[in-house]
Amino acid sequence: MVIGLLLAAIGISIPVLKGIYRDGLERQSERRHNDLEAEATIAEPTASDDATEDRKRLPCQQCGVENDPAFTYCRNCLEPL
Repeated sequence: MVIGLLLAAIGISIPVLKGIYRDGLERQSERRHNDLEAEATIAEPTASDDATEDRKRLPCQQCGVENDPAFTYCRNCLEPL
């Protein structure tokens, strides 16, 4: 019985961990891309940058922690955003 529950918990957590891992790889790739663009050109602030500032914090509906809009899962409770 205990082994069955343990296997069920592992089965549930694997897709969540895969999603977190994929999100991390995507964010790392985006950061590298943005760093290369920033080195190539120096951008002046625009109106769209102000809109991005407003989007920077996305509250989790489960625990209320503010997350980066690029996150798919809450950084605190790991619930999907």
